[in-house]
Amino acid sequence: MKGNIMEKILGSLDFSNRVRENAILRASFNELTRETFNFDFTGWYNAGHWGECYIPHVLLDGEHVVSNVSVNLMPFSAGGEKKSYIQLGTVMTAKAYRGRGLNSRLMKRVVEEYKEKSDGIYLFANDSVLSYYPKFGFHPVKEYEYYLPLTGKEDVLPYRLEKVDFTSAEQCGRLYEIIGSGLKDGAGNPNDGMYMDGNPGLYQFWLDAEFGDMLYLLPENGSYIAAGAEGGRLTLYQTFGEEKLDLVRLAAAFEGIQELVLGYTPADRGQLCVREHKEEDCTLFVLGEDLQRIEREKIMFPLLSHA
Repeated sequence: MKGNIMEKILGSLDFSNRVRENAILRASFNELTRETFNFDFTGWYNAGHWGECYIPHVLLDGEHVVSNVSVNLMPFSAGGEKKSYIQLGTVMTAKAYRGRGLNSRLMKRVVEEYKEKSDGIYLFANDSVLSYYPKFGFHPVKEYEYYLPLTGKEDVLPYRLEKVDFTSAEQCGRLYEIIGSGLKDGAGNPNDGMYMDGNPGLYQFWLDAEFGDMLYLLPENGSYIAAGAEGGRLTLYQTFGEEKLDLVRLAAAFEGIQELVLGYTPADRGQLCVREHKEEDCTLFVLGEDLQRIEREKIMFPLLSHA
């Protein structure tokens, strides 16, 4: 359905896809999100980061959100091709309204509306609902991660890293400029072979929520990285910038790294090993022929692109 503001469904329940613009609906949506997932989008909205790419599709009992399927518009640069995917997320129904098929109605509606407007639809599901999404045409596929075994004693000149204070608007401003300029001019990311290049709000969500204390600046080339080291393993979640980075030099900047793991699909896989990517209680489901490339080409959606 195009341009719908509100419409009657199931007698007394209404439908809306204008939650962001309505303060009452937004507050109810955040309340249900807290009850279901123990977080909400208040800070993200107040910071001005909730843009047009995140679109909740809700059922309402009066002014109360009782069920939701959120649509995330996900433009990607995948192997030099521009792709327009849809990622579904924040799938939830209030406890008192479960067992009535409300969420199924929303799923059917969303799939019907977006399947012809995109190159594919996907979502990440927890293990308790693996039998649910195939009802709407989705099926699970494997993702693959790339990694580099190291000795921890590589004879290279390490990059110099400066920790970014993510609470500093000045320090974060340049990072967001780099993200924004790359999205604007289509330059993409020379390090990432499947780069999310049209949803800056989702980057900002993750940096706000979880990865802000993992940000580093590389002063010699002006690039930024989000990375975390633990027990000899360095996870490089994402790089931001115009320069191609040397992964060995990057790993050498952290002490005692035995393995570098990428949270994205590298543009250059030459020196890297590959294995199936597994996350606890998380399975990727896809709908559409184009998204068969994930398993066929041994790639993964960047971790900072998960909704």
